[in-house]
Amino acid sequence: MARPATLRLWRAFAPLDMDIRARALRSGGVDAAKKGDAFQAQGEIAVVLGGCLLLTVDQSPLCAGVAGAGDLVDLGGGASGRWIAAGEIYRASLKTFLDDAGDAGLRFLLLAAERRRQAADARLACAMAHPAVARVASLLLEIDAVCDGSDVPLCQSDIAAMLALRRTSVNAACQTLRRAGAIRTIRGRTIVLDRQKLAEAACCSLSHDSLPDGVAGDVFAA
Repeated sequence: MARPATLRLWRAFAPLDMDIRARALRSGGVDAAKKGDAFQAQGEIAVVLGGCLLLTVDQSPLCAGVAGAGDLVDLGGGASGRWIAAGEIYRASLKTFLDDAGDAGLRFLLLAAERRRQAADARLACAMAHPAVARVASLLLEIDAVCDGSDVPLCQSDIAAMLALRRTSVNAACQTLRRAGAIRTIRGRTIVLDRQKLAEAACCSLSHDSLPDGVAGDVFAA
């Protein structure tokens, strides 16, 4: 495995001790994924090594998280989603992981599950409390961070489905963001022109740098 990928895995398995992490790295394999591919975990540990993976709620279009390099996206719970930018993912058997990691590994998974619950609660609170423009801005900001400045490969109907909003609400939100000089939309893509202006319009984006207190930026799951 290439060194950058190994470092991302090492980060995802913190705070396990070095010996446990070393064994975990040897217990799995890496799969390539193309843009548009479906993702369905099967009771395993899964870590994104590259690309952009949109996690969904029970195989629906509704967004449950955006994951990029170094993010742990499944903890044996059967997460689902689709790749919106091609990448790679590391997979390891949950049983093998627990056999290697023991009680420390179990505590790690329980803590990650609690962080996942907090992130889900924060997303639900956001959906109930904030207007469409703030939610659209937050989602675009999160995806832009994972895609590292590349165009966000989503059209307005995609965004509407991901946020459970009407297409007309998303259209109005995008018009507001365009007028502010934050984004440009063209042929099913959204181009982020000014991250600062997008951040000013956003609400509680769950990007790596803005998770609620106690929620690790490298744990995502549906």
